[in-house]
Amino acid sequence: MKINGGITTGNILQIIITLVALAVLWGSNQVKLDYVEEGVKNLRVGKADKDVIEVQLIGITNDISEIKQMIKDL
Repeated sequence: MKINGGITTGNILQIIITLVALAVLWGSNQVKLDYVEEGVKNLRVGKADKDVIEVQLIGITNDISEIKQMIKDL
């Protein structure tokens, strides 16, 4: 079998299809990365909210303890 070194329409189509496939693959990876980044941001916000709630609960617990002590003193 002899390999022809010329450029044919089939070779050009194959190169174009390969480039389009690479572009689609790159685009889908970008979408996946954006999705993962958004998920990480949501986790950080959720954790921050949880930390704020925990601090507020500690403050409320301290206030309740002080009120109980005041009631006992009365």
